[in-house]
Amino acid sequence: MTDSGEHIPEVVRSETVHRGYPFDVTVDTLRLEDGREVVRSIARHPGAIALVALDEDGRWLLVRQYRHAAARWLLEIPAGTLEVGEAPEVTAARELREETGFAAAHLERLGGTWMAPGFCTEYITYFLATGLREDPLPHDDDEAFAPTARLTVVEMHAAIRAGEIEDAKTLVALQLMALRDSQPGGA
Repeated sequence: MTDSGEHIPEVVRSETVHRGYPFDVTVDTLRLEDGREVVRSIARHPGAIALVALDEDGRWLLVRQYRHAAARWLLEIPAGTLEVGEAPEVTAARELREETGFAAAHLERLGGTWMAPGFCTEYITYFLATGLREDPLPHDDDEAFAPTARLTVVEMHAAIRAGEIEDAKTLVALQLMALRDSQPGGA
């Protein structure tokens, strides 16, 4: 039971059926509160970070990446998978340098989201990166990147309406920033 009184099903069996990067797949047998058993397949992901990287003019730094599951290039905010035992802030600092060539003087946590909780354990922690300075790291050889784009919020909205930005984490980040900026003391 949780604090709210909701029953958490018991995991009766769990079998890893695939090991790979960035996730493993398990088939879990759960026992429900009424005693019935159900089977669920889960993609076990270590988690990730995503960054709203703002340049000195307040423009968002975006990367264009080939995403094989979508079979296309997507315009999105910089992001990356956590290494085992790595704090999200450390991943954020590294990924920003790898994907944009910039380091941030300040990282501020904006929030987090479960990306597909029906079948995947991936949780993305979002950060605002400001005070950018050039400080590149090589990006992963297995990822295809195009040059970084810089868009204002107005240009981001236009790109979303035009179907040029369809990446969920970028849309979530835009909402998290709008919430941040609407609070007293927000930008």
